[in-house]
Amino acid sequence: MKKEKEAQLDFGLKDNPKNIYYKYKDQYELWLAGLETNRYFKDPLMWFTLILSSTLIFTQGYLLTKKKIPTRISVFNYYVPLQKRLGNSYLIYLYPLLGLSVLLIGLFISRKYYHKERLLSKVLLISILLSNFSLCIISLRLLLSF
Repeated sequence: MKKEKEAQLDFGLKDNPKNIYYKYKDQYELWLAGLETNRYFKDPLMWFTLILSSTLIFTQGYLLTKKKIPTRISVFNYYVPLQKRLGNSYLIYLYPLLGLSVLLIGLFISRKYYHKERLLSKVLLISILLSNFSLCIISLRLLLSF
């Protein structure tokens, strides 16, 4: 005697209801992450960091173009002998470049983790601001010394 297969209920659904649920849940999480990213661009600390850091970098670049720089400058202040203290003048151009790279990489990482770890993002923004401020002070000290 052959067993007949029992027919399953056909609700007219193409996919399993769990699959439909997880599909819409993933779409909602992506939409929510995009909304959180938009909140990042409204954050006053991000704009303060961006504007102040770019102003400091612009100031360094402006002073580098307007000031006459000798061929050898004292970039390395921690060496005692004078010959080791002097370096080529092109090394002073690394300060604005380093500040710009810190700003761009830091803003990218801060935006990436803003919706997951908001406090980490704010600490990163403050550290970007402090590092660019210290780079500007070091650069200005070197430029105004001659």
